[in-house]
Amino acid sequence: MNNCINPTAPVISLQRMLNTLAAQLPDLPRLEPDGVFGEDTMEAVMLFQKSQGLPVTGSVDGDTWEALTKVYISVMRPSQPPQPVCLYSRIAGWSVSPGEFSLLLFPIQGMFSALSERLGGVQVAAPSGWLDQTTAANLRWLQRCSSCEECGSLNLATWNYLRRVYETFIVRALELPKGTVS
Repeated sequence: MNNCINPTAPVISLQRMLNTLAAQLPDLPRLEPDGVFGEDTMEAVMLFQKSQGLPVTGSVDGDTWEALTKVYISVMRPSQPPQPVCLYSRIAGWSVSPGEFSLLLFPIQGMFSALSERLGGVQVAAPSGWLDQTTAANLRWLQRCSSCEECGSLNLATWNYLRRVYETFIVRALELPKGTVS
């Protein structure tokens, strides 16, 4: 017997593909790629089959595999626009206060740096992960603009306003045709 062949590799590949598709097809469950074609994997296959109008058998036949690879390739195609990512915690009441560290602050500080090139009142925020004086000042500026309490903390209301301001002044500006002034 050849010890180089892993008999669970095809199932792991299937599970990884289904996990990738779960981001696009909300009915698909997330799987732990363990190489075992168990109930969870069969359920994911059945849900995929249903979403594609295939006979719902739970088995990966030729038609299911062809549909799965076609959808997977279309999702992985680099010409697809980037998918959004949720940065803010969905835990109610979660916030980051001045002087605290959070990995979430790295992209937030990058957003402020980009906004500083387009909006007066926003300072370049060095990406440190700390809610430092500059980041707190930027958050207070946003809070003042949105009529929120000026606390300098990152909270849900401030995040939602930052997201809208960033999409308006950075994302949409990047989508304008070349030569168009934003």
